[in-house]
Amino acid sequence: MSSDAPLLERLSQLPPVAVGRLLALLAGMARPEQDPVLRPLFGMDEEGERAVSPIVAAVLDHLGRKPEVTCYQALLEALTGIWNAAVRAAVVSRLRAQGLPPDDLLLRLQALSPTLGFAAERSEWAREWLADPVTQDTLLIQQCMVRLLLAIRGMAEARAESLVAPPAKGQS
Repeated sequence: MSSDAPLLERLSQLPPVAVGRLLALLAGMARPEQDPVLRPLFGMDEEGERAVSPIVAAVLDHLGRKPEVTCYQALLEALTGIWNAAVRAAVVSRLRAQGLPPDDLLLRLQALSPTLGFAAERSEWAREWLADPVTQDTLLIQQCMVRLLLAIRGMAEARAESLVAPPAKGQS
């Protein structure tokens, strides 16, 4: 694996790590809050006890329904969600600056790109999003960040295995 290859290319060359394996890794961790990648997913409750964000539980539940999905796929889904939210925000800002009324804005968004999520989603979701895009996409970004951190942690296990594995016969 070339060290100067783009990150996603290097990650795609790792052996696939099923989300089920990640879930087993997480279940086996005595103190996941001590893992530097997972630490941002934890906080403190009112009593000062360690607490996991409710978003983490929702993402883990979602991932647990498809344990055969790879961490790489989960990573790409997370990056795609963050990218779509960023593009939506930029497009909406420009269209609102043009003075488009909400219904016209929604129609323009649907026509611009199916990857922005409006063409495929329920019309009610699109209207809810348009009423409060910051809240809607903030929740999406939070879910994507949890998915991203979990996927990276799972993929790091595959990389760690390759780094500490004894060299194959004939290699030194």
